[in-house]
Amino acid sequence: MRCPSCGARNRIPADRWGDERAVCGRCKSPMRPTVLFPERTVPISDSTFAGEVLAFEGPVLVEFFSPRCGHCIRLAPVLEELASEYAGRVKFVTLDIERNQMIASRQNVDGTPTLFLYKRGKLVDRVVGALPKQELARHLDGIAA
Repeated sequence: MRCPSCGARNRIPADRWGDERAVCGRCKSPMRPTVLFPERTVPISDSTFAGEVLAFEGPVLVEFFSPRCGHCIRLAPVLEELASEYAGRVKFVTLDIERNQMIASRQNVDGTPTLFLYKRGKLVDRVVGALPKQELARHLDGIAA
């Protein structure tokens, strides 16, 4: 993980990400997992995808959405709830495919909503369509462990 204060890379075992005692090896600042794993969804773009998702050390859920998609609109509050529940364990990001077509094209996203689950920069699961909250939680439990 990168320190939110000084930017230094730190090795923290996955089972200690939520540990309030985890500090940066260089500046001794708390690693603050809620900063690394926000309590809400974070919008990303084609230019920030690599840094926010592929270079991120922990698990990430990426929602590819369209603002005109009815299923995406209904899924948005569910993802916000899950982001709050999984704060400190999973990072939630959203990518508007109408404004950011390059990444959606490279990832072969055909429809919305499409959810990709990454762990340490590697795609580990793909979900197409708006699933119920409990089903999404089951997928998240698989990568958050």
